[in-house]
Amino acid sequence: METKQMEFKAATYLRLSKDDGDFSLSGNTEKTESNSIHNQRELLKNYLKAHPEIQHVAEYADDGYTGTNFDRPDFQNMMDAIRSGKINCIIVKDLSRFGRDYIDAGRYIEKIFPQLGIRFISVNDQFDTLESHSSDNIIVPFKNLINDSYSRDTSIKVRSNLEVKRQNGEFVSGFTVYGYQKDPANKNHLVIDEYAAEIVKEIFSLTMEGFSPEAIANRLNEKGILCPLEYKKSNGSRFQCSFTTSSRPVWSHVAVRRILTNEVYTGVLVQGKRTTPNYKVKKIIYKDKEDWARVEGTHEAIIARPFFDLVQQLLLEDTRISPDQEKIYPYSGKIFCGDCKSMITRKTVKSGGKAYVYYVCSANKANRNICSKHSIRQTDLDGAVLAAIQAQINVILDLDKALQQIKSLAWERSEIKKIEANIDAQNQIIHKNRDLRMGIYEDLREGIISQDEFQELKQEFTQRIADAKHAVEKLNAAKNEILQGSSMQQGWLAQFRKYQNITEITRPVIVNLIEKIYVYENNEIQVVFRHRDQLADIMSFLKNQNTVEKKPETTGFLRQEVI
Repeated sequence: METKQMEFKAATYLRLSKDDGDFSLSGNTEKTESNSIHNQRELLKNYLKAHPEIQHVAEYADDGYTGTNFDRPDFQNMMDAIRSGKINCIIVKDLSRFGRDYIDAGRYIEKIFPQLGIRFISVNDQFDTLESHSSDNIIVPFKNLINDSYSRDTSIKVRSNLEVKRQNGEFVSGFTVYGYQKDPANKNHLVIDEYAAEIVKEIFSLTMEGFSPEAIANRLNEKGILCPLEYKKSNGSRFQCSFTTSSRPVWSHVAVRRILTNEVYTGVLVQGKRTTPNYKVKKIIYKDKEDWARVEGTHEAIIARPFFDLVQQLLLEDTRISPDQEKIYPYSGKIFCGDCKSMITRKTVKSGGKAYVYYVCSANKANRNICSKHSIRQTDLDGAVLAAIQAQINVILDLDKALQQIKSLAWERSEIKKIEANIDAQNQIIHKNRDLRMGIYEDLREGIISQDEFQELKQEFTQRIADAKHAVEKLNAAKNEILQGSSMQQGWLAQFRKYQNITEITRPVIVNLIEKIYVYENNEIQVVFRHRDQLADIMSFLKNQNTVEKKPETTGFLRQEVI
């Protein structure tokens, strides 16, 4: 009687979340509406009207937070109010709104709240700790267990549904990558954001011109271009990033490099890189690359695949620059000693008020006993490389004319047919080894193989699958490069046409046309051109078509002495 005459200062608690199944996946709009924050509030208002002895002092609502744990901001605020003595009663619509974790929900209702002297009311469950009966000791835990199981089953369904969408090439993330936006007609499809896409193109172009990621970031900041996070905010996005290091985020070399290495700009959607152990544990687990969902051609590309692949190669090369420079020198990462294969180092010597630039073997610079100097002046090097490029362009243009005379599409179809046959073969290897890998689980269970044998075979089959997937990626890249070859803007043949009137050496010329330059003694150099395999294939094709009588002497390698 003394307890019932207490003055109860109550807080109403509301919660709604997509993650734990509060939104119906089966189209049950009645359930969605009944669980809405508004309807929870109205139901609890009506309950309070019928119980004037309870004073309503506060409302706490976690809109958009899962019920599978109690790490929710307003729930924690409510607990602070309880500990400070402002509240001694909690009212919820039902037990699922309070929480969906069976163990923690029971701990709060059966231990924590009684210890703190808190009255707990669940309206729809007709449960009130002030008037609870012995039967409630069975019913309430059972209902909590049902809510927990419901959350688990829904989590499994959501994960499965998302994985199917990823494998089908549908975009399922909440926020799009810089340069794209969600299609208004289909939220699972990406369309180009014209303004941001131009910035992405500029970043790739500056990289080709020799600018480092840090120099590109500085240039973008100087021009007042909003970084990806600020740009999203300016468009009304609530995107949050853990990489923020200042009150107003700016472009950084990390942000630039992240753009330069993201395959999404080539029309490839890569998703499912990370996951969590289950619906309760939110610890991030990063998946192996072979388990990612990677689908090509899901959206329009901003960067052509050959251009993207070339930039990836440039990022891997040794292109360090001096602190007072923002651009990479034309030959950086491309020039090597012809004998020991070490990098060639750029040196500047001042004499008579003039600066002379020459290149020497880095191994010789470190230890003269390892290799000779292989020294060559930049003026001589420029002249030799320019002559080599001009000679190679003449060969390419002659082949290009021959292809046009017999309709080059015939060559493209021939090459694509061979590549697709190889892709089919690699896919068969993938499927076969997946079946073999599944089979050894049965063998282990039946005792045919030991645990050590199982692990060894599993590793072997997994490695075969990974190798085949890598081969498929390379074949698809080759296929895309051939397809791009028919484009006057992006094809590799077009790169040589573009520079047919070349008169000087620049960084874009070097990175677009040349793979490596070897320097030998006596000012002798060897130029290794890009696209050697394609060039050899075209020659073979033309030979089979009887359009050339003999194979040209140049097959992608030119060697000449500097006069």
